[in-house]
Order: sequence, then structure tokens, then C-alpha cells
Amino acid sequence: MATHMHPDPVSKVCNTTPSNVGQDSPTNPRRAPKSRQGCQRCKAKRLKCDERKPHCLQCLKRKADCCYATKRLVWSTKHEKVLVANDKPLPSSAKDLERKLEDVSISSTDRSPGKGFVGLDSKEDHSEVIGHDETCEGSTSGSVHIYHTTIQRNSSPVFTDSLSAIRHQLQNSSVPEFLLHLPTMLVEYYFGYICVIFSSFDGMLNPFRSTVGQLWDGSAPIYYAIQSMAAAYLSHHFPRMSTVGIQMQREAFRCLYQSTRAGMDSQEDIDKTLLTVLLVGQTTAWHNPRDLGLAHLKTAKRLYKQRLAYQGLNVDSKMRRQNEFFEQCILYWDLLAGFVEDEENILMLEDETPRKISAAPAAGNHRIFPHPWTGIAPNIQILFAQVGRLIRSYRKSTFNPLSNIALNDPFFDFNSLPVEQNVFTNIEWVTKAQLLEEELLAVNLPSETQLVDSGDKNTPVRQYILLAEAYRCAALLEIYRMFPTIYLKRQPDSKEILSLPALYSADEFLISLALHVISLLEKIPPSSGTRCLQPIVMIVAATELRFSPVSMQTFPIDTTFDLNSGYEQGSALSGTVGLNSITRFELDIATARRFIVTRFQDFKLSLAAKPMTKALILIEETWARADLGQEVFWMDVMSEMKLECIYG
Repeated sequence: MATHMHPDPVSKVCNTTPSNVGQDSPTNPRRAPKSRQGCQRCKAKRLKCDERKPHCLQCLKRKADCCYATKRLVWSTKHEKVLVANDKPLPSSAKDLERKLEDVSISSTDRSPGKGFVGLDSKEDHSEVIGHDETCEGSTSGSVHIYHTTIQRNSSPVFTDSLSAIRHQLQNSSVPEFLLHLPTMLVEYYFGYICVIFSSFDGMLNPFRSTVGQLWDGSAPIYYAIQSMAAAYLSHHFPRMSTVGIQMQREAFRCLYQSTRAGMDSQEDIDKTLLTVLLVGQTTAWHNPRDLGLAHLKTAKRLYKQRLAYQGLNVDSKMRRQNEFFEQCILYWDLLAGFVEDEENILMLEDETPRKISAAPAAGNHRIFPHPWTGIAPNIQILFAQVGRLIRSYRKSTFNPLSNIALNDPFFDFNSLPVEQNVFTNIEWVTKAQLLEEELLAVNLPSETQLVDSGDKNTPVRQYILLAEAYRCAALLEIYRMFPTIYLKRQPDSKEILSLPALYSADEFLISLALHVISLLEKIPPSSGTRCLQPIVMIVAATELRFSPVSMQTFPIDTTFDLNSGYEQGSALSGTVGLNSITRFELDIATARRFIVTRFQDFKLSLAAKPMTKALILIEETWARADLGQEVFWMDVMSEMKLECIYG
């Protein structure tokens, strides 16, 4: 019987299906894989491209130019692991770290606005440096400043984000292992915390979050600046990060120098450079508290003037808002520098000081949005800065100050002062201070209804009003301390400033005014975004918290107390003393001092620690000298102990 052999289904399929191994395309064109990496011409003509390089078959047949689009990768951190378990220790010195980083080539800064991408497509060369290519002929603009290394043409992987590409490049370089994850961590830490403490409010309306977030992956100076800020802040908890912060700061400065040498062809280039100067220049004290960054302040002023000149007269509302942002940033920076910079620098910068800004609503429905650094009353901060500069230059003058006059003398008369060689110069100083006092008293602060809420629940608009009033009273406090004759003239009207008895002495008034400033700050919780604007005001007010010499006297060891009467009328020689010898006023001073110490200790944890540490040293040293009965002023202590710093 014949045997009928049924073909094996598997072998049947294998026999009927032609082998396409090694062929360019399958027999069914509808099942051909789509060409996603084809050349630009084939894509435009909707032709099948074999993706051969440097010229595909279609272009060779038609003798046409063949070019491929460069892959553009946006830096993303959402898939990155921030920390690694086995970090290697940092190099032993800054020179070691610099030598490691110098092994990695760094390209020039991007001059084309909005271009912040890295191309990973290799060309005909077997080995080439990663570059940036926008057109078929090649782009003339440089790539973003990232670590670059050479890659082999045949082993170039395709990455889904730029941080993965950076990591792949660094793995084959001589950079220490801890740096493989460090850029990601520092960038994330900036957006997670640093931009929060660098502004008086946070959220998408915070320009140090939103604007920097749009620009950091397309601007090498900003990229390094935010890393330097994050590393400097972390150095308080991790000392090894100090070296990293300084290195990142150096890279930011180098990128800035290269970008200015290359030229700034547009306003966007100027804005990026100015923003970088604000970021890295205003935080130099985070790395080294002795670095005042005054050269960067002058650079910021020059760039701002260049920005205005570039705009000309045609300024729309958007540009006007941007101008106000940069102007008030420089204003606040200028305020902090006014208390620490020398007289010759004051004269050099005076002509570049920004103009006064209207803080009150100009029209009926116009409302004020807080500025990250100046809040809602920039005019008060302008006056505060002028007071600081006036007093600093006055203290450095060679003539005898009027503050040495016995103010409590009932027969004191300003008009009966002896006419000496420098009296007219003294009167000129007093006149300038009195004009500042009148301007401070004349400023009208906006109400809560005239303010726009920033959206930060930690910083409601009322806190800005409290802080502005604290700045005003602190400026008046400095004027009355240094020029007491102004207070004596104002004394009949002192109720305009504080509700105090008319018989209050000048010293008691100054202490009461300092207590008033601190009471305003006590109403602002330590979690408020305005904490970054408080240190300089706290220094001014805290250094006036002086105990009277009597209250600092100690009891003899053989002192006896009458617990029944609470107070003994006997003299000190009788060995008895009253229990109620501490006044309510002295208790208020002690409470205010404790608040200042506690608040600055909080600031050391929440803000940059190095400037806050110096501020607390300055305050406590001023207290110690005042408690010994010395006539002391905090600026003199600061100069003597070399505690000058940007306290903000």
C-alpha cells in the first residue's frame, strides 16, 4: 500500500517562504520598515532611502546633494539616578580636580539664541569631537559647554537624552567616577532647593526657576553657574563639595569670558550673560565670604546699560517688565554692596546706580507684583542703600563725628556749636542725611489690595509690607544713630515714627526703634521666602540692642536678698539688692537678642551658611563690646575684624 506522506507544516512554511537574509528589503513593500533615519531629500520626496552614508542610493542616481539631519537631544533628568553607592573620594586638592577636568575638552559657548542641543551624529572621519550641526552645510555656532570626548564612528550609540550621552562620554574619559553623576545631581538640587532660597517667592513665576529652567540646557555659563551655586550651598554639609563649587564657578567665568570675546549679537545674548552674572556674581560669598564680587556688580551695571542702548526708544510692555527685573536685581545687589565697599568704589559706581522706581500703582487698576529681590518697595531699598553708603563714607572720614556730642544735655543747642574748620563739612553730612530721612518718611507703602499674590503659600503679600516697613525703620535707625541731631530736631514729632513718651532719651529711642524692627520681623515666619532679604535688616537692628551699664553689673558674692519685701531700700554697702532691678525694657532686649540668634541659626541651615556665620559673629562681637560699656558701631567692628560680606 502506498504511503501518503503529509508534509510537515513547519517545513512547508520554511520551504514556501523565500529567504531574505542579507537582502535590502522584503518582497512585500507594504511590510517594509519605515525609514526614520533617511536623508533630508528622500524624506522631502517621500522616497525609500537606504540610509547609506555619506550618500544614499537615491541621491547618487540623481546626482543630488545628500545630507542627514543631526539628532538633537534635550537635557532631561527624570530618568537619571542622582546618587551612586560607591562614590570615590574627591581629589585631594583643587589642582588635582582641575588637572582631571582639563583632560576633557570644552567647546566655545553657543551664540545662537535658543540652540541648546548636542549632536551625536558622526561624519566620515573615524574619530571626531562631538559637535553641533543644524544645517546640511554645518552650523557656525558652537555647541553647549559640556564635557566632550572623542568617539569611534562604528560604535556610536543612540541616546534618548543628553545626560545619558554625557555619561557615556565620561565613562571613557579620565574624569573621576563621582563626577559621572555630579552634574545631574547639582542641576537637580538647584531646581529643587537653590532657586527657592535665591528668590523671595517660589513657583513658576519665580524667574530663577522658570527662566533659568528654559535657558540652562542651551547656555554653558548658566549651566555651570547653577552647579556652582548648588555645590557652594552643599559645601556646608559636605566640605568636599567646596572644591567642586569653585571649579564650577571658574568654568562659568571662563564661559562668560569666551562669550563676551565672541561678541553678543542680540539682546537675548546680552540677557543670558546678564542673568549669568547675577547668578554667579551675587553668590561669590557662598564660596568665599571675603569675596564681595564688586567687579561682577560693575559688569552687571555695564551690561544693563548695554541692554538699554540696544533697545533704543521702542520698548514694549514685555521689554519694560524685563528691564524692571534686571534693574531691581542690580538695585538690591547695590544695596548690599553699599555697606561694605570702599569710598573710592562708591564714587566709581555712583553714576551707574539705577534710577528711582515708582512703587505705587500708576493707574486705577494697576497692581504691583513682588520682585524676587526688592519685594514691593524698591524706592525704600534705594534709600536704604544711600544711607549705608553715606554712613560708611562718613565713618571713614577724618573729622570728629557729631555723634560724640552729649545728646542728653538739656542745654544742647545745635545752633550754638563751636565753629571749627570741619563744622561746615559736618553740616553738609547732616543735611544729606536729613534729606534721606524726609524721603524715607514720605514713602507710601502699597496696601494688600494693591499687590498681586505670587502664588507662594509661604510668602503672602502681607509679609512684603512688613519687610518694607522694617527696611524703612532700619534706615531711619542708622540715620538717628549716626546723626543724632536729626533725631533731636524730630523729637517733638517722634510719634510719627513710634508711640513713645516724649521724655525718652535718644539712646532709649534708638533701642525702641530697633525693637520695633525686630517685632516686624517676628511676624514673618522663618519659612517665609523673604528670609533671603532679611539678614542686612537684622544686622542693623540687632546691633542696637544694648543693655544699660547698670543692668550689666554683677551682684557681689555675699549679696543677700529680702524675699519678703522684694526690694530693700538699703544701699549696696548693706549687702542687699532688689529682685525687681531688671526692667521690662531689659527683658525685651534679651528676648529680641535671643530671637536674632535663633533666626540666624535657622538661616545658617536654610540659606548659604558662610555669610550667615559671619553675620552672627559680627552681631555677637558688637553686643560684647557694648555690654562692656564701649561706644561701638557695627560698621566699625566689621571693618576692624574684616567681616565685610554680601549679607543677602
